Formats: sequence, C-alpha cells, structure tokens
Amino acid sequence: MTKLFSSKSLAIITAGLIYLAWPFLGLQASTDLSGRILLQVESHGEAWYVNPINRERYYLGRPNDAFTVMRNLGLGISESNYAQFKLAGASKFKGRILLRVQANGEAYYVNPIDNKLNYLGRPTDAFDLMRRFGLGISNDNLTSINIAAASALPFSEQALNAGVSHHYTWTYDNTPYYLDVKLNAELFQSYSDSSKVYTYFVGSEPADPRAAFYGMFLQLRVDDQETIAVLNRLNLLAQNLGYSGDRAMAFIMAFIQYIPYDHEKLAAGNNNPYYPFETLYLDKGVCADKTFLAVLWLRSLGYGAAILDFPESNHSAAGIACPVADSLAGSGYCYIETTNYFPIGVVPPNISNGQAVVSKDQLDSLFKADSLGKMDIKQESSGKLFQGMSLVKAEAAHILSLRQELDQTKPELDVQQAAVDATYEALKIQEAELMSYKNSGDISTYNSLVLAYNEAVATYTAQTKTYSEAVTAYNLLAQEFNQSYRNFYQQ
Repeated sequence: MTKLFSSKSLAIITAGLIYLAWPFLGLQASTDLSGRILLQVESHGEAWYVNPINRERYYLGRPNDAFTVMRNLGLGISESNYAQFKLAGASKFKGRILLRVQANGEAYYVNPIDNKLNYLGRPTDAFDLMRRFGLGISNDNLTSINIAAASALPFSEQALNAGVSHHYTWTYDNTPYYLDVKLNAELFQSYSDSSKVYTYFVGSEPADPRAAFYGMFLQLRVDDQETIAVLNRLNLLAQNLGYSGDRAMAFIMAFIQYIPYDHEKLAAGNNNPYYPFETLYLDKGVCADKTFLAVLWLRSLGYGAAILDFPESNHSAAGIACPVADSLAGSGYCYIETTNYFPIGVVPPNISNGQAVVSKDQLDSLFKADSLGKMDIKQESSGKLFQGMSLVKAEAAHILSLRQELDQTKPELDVQQAAVDATYEALKIQEAELMSYKNSGDISTYNSLVLAYNEAVATYTAQTKTYSEAVTAYNLLAQEFNQSYRNFYQQ
C-alpha cells in the first residue's frame, strides 16, 4: 500500500441576569405576542423578542447582545417612509425593527401597543426597551413559543444539553454579527481520531491522488448532523436579514473568512488538515481547513465548487462556479479567499505567514492570480453559478479610478507647492529690500517699490488660495478613496 500526504480557548458566554421588578401579566391563550419583548419572571428575568415574521422568539441576553439581535432582524425603510412613520406611527409594522438605510442604518423598534418608533442608537437603548416595554410571562406560556433556530440560548438552557458553547463573530457588509451554537465534543473527538492519510493499493491508484485525498475531507460522518446544522442556522439568519441567493452565500462565506487563522498550526509545521467540523469546533484553521469547509457548504447551498490549489505559494482557496467570462483565468470558477476577508472574486496580492493580506499598491490586479503561481483545480463539482462579479468588479474599478486620480493629482500639487514656495521666497527678498531702504531713511525709493511689492503679495495670495483649494479637493478625494477601500475590505 502507498500512503499519500502522510487552541484557541473556548468561550462560554454567560447571559447577564436582570434582577428588576418586571410587571407580570396573566395571558390568555389567544394573546398576540408578535413583536413583544417577553420576560421570564419565574426564572431570572431572561428577555426574549418575538419576531412578527416567523412568530418565534430570540434570546436578547446582555444589552450588547440584545442590540445586535434586534438590528439583525431589521427591515430597511426609505426616508419618506421614516418621515411618515415618525408622525403617524407604523401600524403596518407592529413590533418590527425598522432600519433607515439612507441614514447610516439607524434602527427603531415599533412598539406594538402604540405603533410609535423608539430609537435604538446604543446597546443601552436596547436595555431601556426591555425595561420599558418588557411583558412578564410565565415559563409555561413562554414554552408555547418556539425558539428561533438562529437564536442563542440562555446559559442555563445550554447547560442542560450536551455540547460545548461556541461564540462566533464576523462582519458582512460592514455590519458585525454573532452566532452562538453548541457543538458535540464526542463528534469532534471522532473526527480528530479519523484517518488523515489517504491510502491505496499499487496498481489501483486513483487518476488524481491529491483530488482523492481532498475528497476525504469533503465527506461527513454518518453521525454528523452538526456541520450542516450550523450552515442552516446561518442561512436562516441570512433570510431574516433579507439576504437570499448570492447575498446569503456571501454572508455565509464571510463567517468562514472571519474564523481565526491558525498561526500556531502553521508554525508547528502540522500538515494534517482539519475536517470541516474540527475547524468549526476549534474556531481556527489554515487555508486548506477553511477551504474544505467553504467548498462543503457551497455544495450544500447548491453551488458548483472546487478547490483552487497554488502549489508554488503553498496556498489554497475555494472556487465557486461562475460565468466563464467572469471567472479566474477562464477556469469557470471565481476565487474565494478563506484565510481573511476579501470580497468574492478578489485575489489577494500577497500571502504573509500563511494568511492573505491586502495592499493599496496592487489594485490593478485584483482578479488575477499571477502572484500566487500556477493554479490547479481539484474536486470540481457543478451547480448554481455565482452572478455577482459585475458588482464586485464595479466597486474595485471605482476604487482603482480614485487611486489613479490621486496618483495623477499629487505631482500637480507638488508643482503648485513649489511655485508657491518660490513666490514666498521672492516676497521675502522684496520685503527685506524694502525694509533696508526704509531703515536707511531712503523713503523715496521705499515708496517707489511699495506698489510692486503689494502687487506681488496679491499674486501670492491668489496663488496660495488656488493651491489651498487644490489641496482641499485632493484631501476630499483621498477621504473618498480611503473610505471606499475600507468598506471594500471591511477594515
């Protein structure tokens, strides 16, 4: 037989307990609790929000958690909608969270009692909502309302179930998100103990041994219901946020991109890949580990996917099927970096210590992989095509045009500054000459030169004004470039 290719600490999030005298109301079975904030007065005052869309409850936890949950379930509205709702209330959106998408995403809770908007500016505002609008409910009545799949659980409920609590954070569309899940320690141990060496008999070797080796890590154990369950939780959260199709997929890929890179594994020279569940459980991984998870989930979402190997740079990435015209080197796959956040389709210009890094100096080659060397495509599969490259390329083109305009403008500014400096030095000479005549008592010559000096001062003033306006325009352009660049890479 031939052999081939032979922690971060876990955070348990404890909910903050609220010990306040919440009002308790007896509820009829027919009471409509959509959009209400409910408080477990027979427990520790745990707060829940009942989403009017699915009529399921979401645990609010601490003020920061409550703030994030309620914003994540928000519905975007226009400024004209906001103006109307502010005056007359939002009766059609009782209990919803409304987001002013044209005003930096400001969030408002529509009190289902009076339909008025209540501002959610800070986490403390979410806590204030719980205090003012919380409705006490018995445990029996509360259990009749299903817990949303995308909801965290109070620590007391998590402790009643087998598994270890994991807290994930990531960013998408420049908005932070979090997800709490419990993962089975025994399943993790089973994967850890599984073989990570692909074996075959001489004479019966596969057509592509490396692709066959990779295939080991794209197969789930028969007792693994959790790897896809986490994906389903993320997909449900995406739907609640109004994301679908390619947007939901990108939201889920961002989750993987924000899983911390395992620098310790790289430094130790550990070449054994993690199975996708191991990557989730450990909440870390190197490029291959996170790529396996990405490809597995892409296939589960119905997309065509593959592993993009770059042996010369010892790097791998996920490939998502996309139109050939948009794809990387005509391969039929668009690039997805997994070691760090990059928009889908964007290739990192550099790999440093195993992890992809961005660069403001290489914006003209964001969709080429020449810097990574020869590309091998493994584990190809067919499915849906990603159709979002035109938007990504348009954003990248705008950023590049701003950078090129800055690069073109800077030398012109330098020339203007040199001219202003030269004029200033000439003025200093004129001024010194004038003062020497004045100090020597030669007032006649002094007076004869004053007019020319004043004209030179006027010229200098106009020149500095023009230069100052050019500097202001340049700085505004630089601010636009920096903001666009940060938004593109979520920095």
